[in-house]
This record gives sequence, structure tokens and C-alpha cells, in this order.
Amino acid sequence: MTGGRDAPQGAESAPGRQFATLDDFVREFIGRSCARRVDGRTRVWSARWWDSPEAVLRLRGLWQAWEALKDVPGGASLWFRDHADYHLGVLFSPDGPFESSPDVRDSTSRRGDDLPCAPPPPGHEVTGLTCSTDAAEPPARDRGRL
Repeated sequence: MTGGRDAPQGAESAPGRQFATLDDFVREFIGRSCARRVDGRTRVWSARWWDSPEAVLRLRGLWQAWEALKDVPGGASLWFRDHADYHLGVLFSPDGPFESSPDVRDSTSRRGDDLPCAPPPPGHEVTGLTCSTDAAEPPARDRGRL
């Protein structure tokens, strides 16, 4: 799962990192492992998740937490309890960050199906954070800013 489809050719992920990019994490982990029935009304998602600054920040936080906890005994349980359950609840909420996304009605799935995910345009930036970056942490100048 490292060196995913959006990583630059020859790019290697950081040692011990499972996902090379935020896009890889969303498509390969969130999109497959945390897939829910999404009907566009009671539970929403946007295939263009990278177009929402709040969604990018929440998903980046989930990615960073996953990479930090995945090898810790009990880490997956902590990740779900302390991170995923909360942030995915907000992301899937009808009044969450995808509330006004134009593709919400088209970004539906049945339980067990992968969440729909469109690839971000190359170099697409949201609030100064590049979605396709292979850095697990934002640049120092962006840390702590929301």
C-alpha cells in the first residue's frame, strides 16, 4: 500500500509509513475499510473530498493518527475510539463539511461498497495543504493553523 498511485515516480514512503499520500489513505483505507451505506441524505460523502478544506484537515488528522498508532498494541482500537468514530461521524453527517458539495447526491454507495473517490487534480491545494503530498505532517509553517 505504500508508494500509491499518486506518488511521484520513484517516490518511496517514509520508513514504517503504510500510506504514501493522503489520497492513498482515503482511497485504500477509509474508502474500503470504513465504507458505509451513503444515501446522500442521512449519510453523505463527496467523491471530491479533497475540495473541502475541513474534510482535508479531518482526513489528514485521521491519517497522521493512524500512522502513529497502527503498530502500537491496541492502537487500532484507540484510533477508532478516539479519532475515526468522531471524525467520520462529522464527515458523514448531512450538515458536515460535504453539506453543500455539488456531488453529494451522486456520491452514494451501498454498505460494503468502497466509498466513491475521485482523484485530486495534480498539485491541488486546500488552505495551503497539498492533498497529494507524501509528507505525513504539514509543513512547519502550517502546523497549528486551522
